[in-house]
Amino acid sequence: MGIFSLFGKNNRPNGAAPKDEKVPSAADSQLPVLYGDTVEPSTSSTTLRDSASRSTTSMKIDAIESEMSSEFVQLPPLTKSANEADLATPATTQSANTTQMTLPVMSRTTEYLDNDSRSGSIEVSVSDTPEVIEEAAVLFTSNQSEIAEQLLLNAIADDDLGASAHIAWWMLLDLYQITGKQQQFDNLSVDFANKFESSPPTWIDVLTLDPQAKSQEPLGSIPAVAFSGRLDANIGKQLERAQKLSASHPALRLEFTRVSAVDPIGCGLLLRMLKKLQKAGLDLTLVGADELADKIREILQVGRRDETAAPWLLLLEILHLLNLETAYEDTSIDYSITFEVSPPPFVAPHNKIITAPEERAPTPGMPSGNTLLMPTLIEGRTDELLKKIQIHASAHSPAIMDCSRLIRVDFNAAGELLNGLALLASNGNTVEFHGVNHLIAALFKVVGINEIVRVVSRKN
Repeated sequence: MGIFSLFGKNNRPNGAAPKDEKVPSAADSQLPVLYGDTVEPSTSSTTLRDSASRSTTSMKIDAIESEMSSEFVQLPPLTKSANEADLATPATTQSANTTQMTLPVMSRTTEYLDNDSRSGSIEVSVSDTPEVIEEAAVLFTSNQSEIAEQLLLNAIADDDLGASAHIAWWMLLDLYQITGKQQQFDNLSVDFANKFESSPPTWIDVLTLDPQAKSQEPLGSIPAVAFSGRLDANIGKQLERAQKLSASHPALRLEFTRVSAVDPIGCGLLLRMLKKLQKAGLDLTLVGADELADKIREILQVGRRDETAAPWLLLLEILHLLNLETAYEDTSIDYSITFEVSPPPFVAPHNKIITAPEERAPTPGMPSGNTLLMPTLIEGRTDELLKKIQIHASAHSPAIMDCSRLIRVDFNAAGELLNGLALLASNGNTVEFHGVNHLIAALFKVVGINEIVRVVSRKN
């Protein structure tokens, strides 16, 4: 079954268009097909006038789903530009008993990264850290965990890192934790205790990122899919996880508390997912759905017809799931004014829907008054995150960033974070990052963030 078969990507004879699976375009009368209803196309002049642009947006959503499906089936290799033709591509060759790797020499640069992974504002900091540690950190931030793992394994086996040996061990333990390899984590923990005569870190379930990792959830618990940052075309991993979990669980927990903004494409993709999960009969636990509804309202304007009705339809769907009849009817009036079409009357959700508060346990040893909890992932644009850091830093000194739940920072985001933190430091603000995993701490040292703010690695 294809990655997005749950989301209506079945083959259709003769290229026929889907009947009720896509986000309704203007040609479909903009009527929200929220509960599997069928609607007759409208032929009004107002509706037809906007049909082309809205249909185009719906096609974009189709194309994104198709493209993401291909990416999940087979990850593409790194691309190389013409002036990088002489650089070696990371590769792994295996024999019966050995694994041998070929990696380009980093030489305190990022030339081995593809063009899309570069940020023009990043200048890699020169340091005394062994190159293998820097290379592993950048490989991990570039979604090349397997190569980073083998690199660290080889470095630990060679045992030639001097005073930095413990850093490589910590990084590999963090990598096993993030990718859900608990058996390897436990085995390495025993070796760590023997070598360094100190307690190894403990396994923490919530720090596992890999959606394919075997779940350590207790019997009867509800698996979760967390959305963070901008809800846009880049939510493919969350959609993939939702699909896989829906095939083996009767219930699913969807978390939206860390969504900073939304756009029409992301709204359309999430709407399709919600409709399909309900059609599959799953019970849903929604965390932060009210906040998500507020984020959607921020991009809507009554009477303004945007290129797609997806944000409006997603808002109506959320209000339906939350069983908020009055709010649904109020929004329906605004929708009718905007599109000159009435949505279907409110019907209570058929599936079991539960709303739950965000579970945010305090970090042990972390001051509570002046901390700001960092998201699980920092990737893409960091404008919203930097704004929150700036507001927090203006009220607290030092302003402590709680990174106990932060798993990965991508390379471009690290560059933007560096520039934003440099501006704060130039204005006299003091910022500290606490509880940073060792892969991110090594990346921060590569790009120079540790020269601007205090970075405290996690110890448990």
